Amino acid sequence: MGEGVDASVLVIGLNPRGAALAEALGAAAVPVTAWDESSEGDSRPDFADPSMILVCVEDYASVQRVLDQAGPQIADADVVNLTSGTSAQAEEAAARTGTRGGHYLDGALMAHPEHVGNPDTVVVYSGSAGVFERHESLLRLLGGATYLGASPGTAALYDVAMLNFAWATLIGYLQTAALLATADVPATTVTPLLTGWLSSTVSDVITDYGQQIEDGRYPGEQEWLELDAPLMDHLIDATRERGLDTALPELIKSLTARSIDAGHGKDSFASLIETIRA
Repeated sequence: MGEGVDASVLVIGLNPRGAALAEALGAAAVPVTAWDESSEGDSRPDFADPSMILVCVEDYASVQRVLDQAGPQIADADVVNLTSGTSAQAEEAAARTGTRGGHYLDGALMAHPEHVGNPDTVVVYSGSAGVFERHESLLRLLGGATYLGASPGTAALYDVAMLNFAWATLIGYLQTAALLATADVPATTVTPLLTGWLSSTVSDVITDYGQQIEDGRYPGEQEWLELDAPLMDHLIDATRERGLDTALPELIKSLTARSIDAGHGKDSFASLIETIRA
């Protein structure tokens, strides 16, 4: 698993997330030096001294300033960046670190600051396998550590992909709550029904869909798009009749209609991924 937790860490960034990272490491008795990249003055930490440099600043413009300030000091240093951004920005930061002789690992923290240090907190990494292997024991002090591969931009892509999942799921919940509210069903009544359904039936469906996607086969043995399509019309009609925005159900109907036109009428709902890809 790599080094023990007696290694030292330089944490750059004292925003709420950066401070939480430093606190989680410090709570495990890891020697931590914390520095606020935005602080005034000429004092700079010794980038070459710590076992690992952990960066969590406001944006990638700040990441680039940190790398520029470090200059040749990060030659042969291990840099782990948990700043939120895009895949392209992560790849640029990796290249800039590499030109200075450093080793770069990008990461995405899928949690709020108060969840840092919880082993159930999802933190994903991509980039240098060597950095991940050398510091895995340290990284696991921040949360569950999963390595996604050598491309520096993969962790950032995972971050936005999971935001997509969260927002799509939550907007579905809000649409459902709004629709039922028109019949005086309180959100507090429907919420436990939905969360129970998510943790049982829906989670099983997603697991099944994952295998269908990997296999490239979408058997419509129990549900298929031509069966679902009329129900989508019912949803759109009910939503419109009750004076609500129909954009979400119309999007679902549009994707389904295009998939049926493409020959997936007898396939499962998972086959919509082919239309999304197209």
